Amino acid sequence: MKILHLLSNHKWTECSELAVDLACAQKSLGADVCLVCGKLEGTNPLDVAYHARQKGIDDIIALPEMSKHLRITTTLQGVKKIRDIILSKTPDVIHCHMLNAHLLTGLAIKNLKTRPLLIRTIYDPEGLGRDLRSRWCRRRATHGFIVVSEKARLSALAQNVPAGAVEVIAPGIDTNRFSPNRELKHSLALTPLEGCFAAGVVSRIRKARRLDVSLKAINELHCSYPGLRLLLVGRGRPGAFEKVIEAPALKMGIRDKIVDVGYCLGDDLVAAYRRMDVLLYAVPGTDKTCRTVREALACGVPVIASRIGFLPELIEDGKNGYLVDLSSNGFAAALKRLMDSPDTLKKLSRQALTKAQERFDLRTQAEKTFQFYKRLMKDDATGPVPQKSSS
Repeated sequence: MKILHLLSNHKWTECSELAVDLACAQKSLGADVCLVCGKLEGTNPLDVAYHARQKGIDDIIALPEMSKHLRITTTLQGVKKIRDIILSKTPDVIHCHMLNAHLLTGLAIKNLKTRPLLIRTIYDPEGLGRDLRSRWCRRRATHGFIVVSEKARLSALAQNVPAGAVEVIAPGIDTNRFSPNRELKHSLALTPLEGCFAAGVVSRIRKARRLDVSLKAINELHCSYPGLRLLLVGRGRPGAFEKVIEAPALKMGIRDKIVDVGYCLGDDLVAAYRRMDVLLYAVPGTDKTCRTVREALACGVPVIASRIGFLPELIEDGKNGYLVDLSSNGFAAALKRLMDSPDTLKKLSRQALTKAQERFDLRTQAEKTFQFYKRLMKDDATGPVPQKSSS
């Protein structure tokens, strides 16, 4: 099967890694995969193409026109280039991962005599967009949608997408990389946590991520549990750590309870997860699929999270973590339950690992996408899915 993945972004952020990981998994299963993405000048570690090559994608076309945002001045040129790529590559499936890629591709295939199957993955767990571009793509240029949540599936049905043309497939991660059984090449130095209970936070350091909830939860418990520590992984803009973390912690008198390891990559990140007894996750960031939560679960780390966005579909309350109110009291009470019951902590840890390996494995995700493609090809691959009615 020949698959053309289109990602209208040049930055290694948000859904970029999700799209590339899927392409890599499909390639490992024998698909002929080509990635079309945005372009940065030179070799840049923040570049999608750079990371895609590192992960094993060798057929990559980087275009300046594949921007995250619609640019009227480059739209016609982008459409022409994508059309030329489609005619040259003759893919069986075109899989779009962001709105602008979807729009440009929809315009590119508009007058083709034979149209490849056009699929769009929606990474927003809240559902399909209702703006003009999204509505046009949905009605005129899509055979099927892959969504990450049941709420998004219901959103698609409410916008008159036929039930057979929308599929819920959990976003994957490299479960082998995060497996507790994998030997790490090197280990992050975490000696300040010896003999401590580590509640972890992996987040960009900014006020919007509600890191104050975790700080206040630690403050509520540290007198009764002197071995409790907050393991902080992440970075922010200059001055963010001092303003969002250090100043409030000093005011509360818990600065010595925080172990800050900064931004971690590779095995350092895996080592940080492994040292956590539990992950605290207040609110989703720009990645609404909550990759951090999925990575922690794949390491066998249970998660305490709020009931916001995609989190209730990731966390089974009392099985692989706890869902609580977005308050320091709620987080503190759940933390206390785990510190008071080591057996419960071990049980949640085992179930977190088992469920993550079953649900987020990249091979499983790739196989499910193949099944979805084939089903739609069998039904009708000559044009967009028929809409029930206008909306």
